[in-house]
Parts: sequence; C-alpha cells; structure tokens
Amino acid sequence: MERKLLATLILVAMALGAGCADIFPGPPVALPAIVPVEGASLDPLPAHTFPFEGGEETIRIDPDPAVYAGAKGADRRLHLARDLSREEWIPLYYRAFESEPHLEPFYADLLAALRDIRDREGLDDDRYLELIAVFVQSIPYRTDASIVEPKFPIETYVDREGDCDDRSLLLAGLLAREGYGVALFYFEDEAHMAVGVQSTGCHYRNTSLAYVETTNVSYVGIPPLALSSGVVLASDPLVIPVGDGPRLYTGCDQIETIERALSSSLARAGALAPELAARTRDIEAERESLEAFGTRLKALSRDGEFLEYNRLVPEYNRKTREYNDAVQAYNALLAESRAAVDLHNHLVTHACDRPGSYLRARAYLAG
Repeated sequence: MERKLLATLILVAMALGAGCADIFPGPPVALPAIVPVEGASLDPLPAHTFPFEGGEETIRIDPDPAVYAGAKGADRRLHLARDLSREEWIPLYYRAFESEPHLEPFYADLLAALRDIRDREGLDDDRYLELIAVFVQSIPYRTDASIVEPKFPIETYVDREGDCDDRSLLLAGLLAREGYGVALFYFEDEAHMAVGVQSTGCHYRNTSLAYVETTNVSYVGIPPLALSSGVVLASDPLVIPVGDGPRLYTGCDQIETIERALSSSLARAGALAPELAARTRDIEAERESLEAFGTRLKALSRDGEFLEYNRLVPEYNRKTREYNDAVQAYNALLAESRAAVDLHNHLVTHACDRPGSYLRARAYLAG
C-alpha cells in the first residue's frame, strides 16, 4: 500500500582541494529525467471510464510512446553532489516527476479531454476540480513493494494503475496546470502521500489547503479516518508546493454539511443498534407470552369454561395492544436506523457526486 514512499538517494562524494570547500564541478542535484526513446510504440490504449455525479465519463488520449518508454527506462534516483536536508531534497525529488518538461504534451492532451467534459456539462471551478480528482481517484490502486521510486504521471495513465504517490503526482500536475493552488502532502512517518488544494475552508490541520485522498474516490476536504491498511495519519505532512494559481476550492460549506451528516448518521445508527437488539428480545418474549395466552384461551373455549374465558379476554386484549404498540415503536426505530444507515452508505459510495450528496445530507440533518 503506502510503503513505497522512500526516494532512492545517491550522495556523490567529491574530492575537494584546500580552499575549495564551496566549489562543485557540476550542479548540486541531478534529478530524475525522461530521455524519449525514439521508435518506441504502444498498443492502443483502452479508455478510462469513471463515475461522476449522476453518470459516467470517459477519457481517451494517445500519449507519446517515446516519452512513455523514456519514463519507464528513466533513472529515478536523486543524485546529490552535496548533503541537503530532507526538507530540501524531498520537494526537489517529487517535483521532478510532476514537472518533467517532456510531460507537457501529455498534460495538454489529457486536460483537453477533461475540458471537453467541463464545457459540455457547464462545470464551475469546484465541480471541475472534483471531475479531475475523481478521474485520478478512479485509476486502479496497486503498489509493488519491490519498487521504491514513484512513477512519472504518463506511466500512471498508460499503466492504468498506481499507488498513493503515483496518483498524487498526476492529480497535482493536472490541477497546477489548470490554475489551482495545489501542493503535495508527504507523510513520512506513515509512508503516504495525498494532495492539498487551496480552499476557502475545510483546511487540513495548520494549512490553508483542503485534503484530497487519491487512493480511492472520496470527497475533497474530508481526510480519511484511517488508510485502507488501518494506518492513521497522525503526523503533520511536509507540504510540497506544486502550483500557485489563483483558483480555489469553494465547496467547503457543502463538504462540511456532508461531513456532519456522515458523522451524525453513523453515530445514530450506532446508538440505535443496541436498543433495537434489546427491543427485539423483549418483543419476541412478549410474542411467545401472547401465543401461550392465546393457546390457553382456545383451550378454555373448547372445554366450555366460558366464565374463565370471558374473565381473561380483556387481559389478553390489553397485552395484545401493548405488543402492537411495542412493535410499532420498534418499527419506527428500525426505520430511523435504516434511514441513517442508508444515508451513510449513500454518502460513502457517492463521493463522486458532491452536489447530490449535499442535498441528501442537508435533508437528513433537517429532518
């Protein structure tokens, strides 16, 4: 899963003469780079189909085979000619994968396809950001423990798979080129990476950024309670700026309503579960008691003991009314529990549709 986030680092030792401690024969850093492989070819790529709002969207482009082959064969290690702190070399390393110059035609083609959807659907900046996020989040998740370094974004697209840093690099690269303020969140302690986007609210920890998880389809601005491995993001991330454009995410009021509804519905369903279980036991006991009472009345009637039968009928009717009242109250609680569960499940499984989820969340909280 998230265990891939350790960059390969090579510190190149230099023999320095006296008085030349600050003089290096070359650049202090050699970053991962793509050398296109001319003559390379690619089989026709399948379309990327993914859910968005009330339907599905499809993306199909033809990346340059020479750039893809060059990315596959690139030296992904970071070569340092002098020692740098992790806060210095980690941003350099990851930005090299996102901003490699040979990737610009790939970004342009992919964004042209995404813009076609934006223009057809009349998406505003928030919904367009969500479209791009859901596209990346829908790429199948896969990690390989034997591979330490991240992929270049063109590889993630062509391979149709990637893990947290692969998909975060692709998403950050696309958003930066569309003018959004965007950064990478690097969680060293948890070996995880996510994306942050400048927003008017729902800020993650002490940043001005909304959290975007890339390993599954999820809402902008709602960080996971835990990763799929069970790991909880307890550390503060290293924030790696990628784009400083003016576009912001402004849907946080609706996101906060969705988050409240998620929390409220989960808590209500959890609180009702033991009460429903207890009432089920009580109702079952009452039903058995009523059945025994009814059997007794039938026996009395059959044996002609009408005096005793008539004496017991009012008590039987009273117990029947109490039983029916208990069943009615139980059914009301069951309906409330089902509404909470259904709402929670809908919100979880429809993170690709923030506007629709907001309407459901608002109605639930108002009810």
